[in-house]
Amino acid sequence: MAVVLAVGLVGAVVNWLVTHWWVMAVVAVISALAGGGWLYQRQQRARWEAVRARGLRYGLSQLDALHHARFEDAVRDLMRRDGCRDAARVGGGGDLGADV
Repeated sequence: MAVVLAVGLVGAVVNWLVTHWWVMAVVAVISALAGGGWLYQRQQRARWEAVRARGLRYGLSQLDALHHARFEDAVRDLMRRDGCRDAARVGGGGDLGADV
């Protein structure tokens, strides 16, 4: 019984879409625009990350002056800049001395 109802529903939807073809055209245009916007934002994020990584430099005196939490963030950022994409700050109680 459920299969018959499902087939009937699919048939009704297909017939409605054939009659109202413009709905599919609008959905296709909106999907293309959304996909293009997502791709553009992804490329912009990658470009910004590359610019930020090129400018990420610390002198020894700068690192020495950082608060311990900011030091851990700086080490994480430097590791990511140098190719360790999964570097994460894990400092806190019970971390067995591993901060990044």
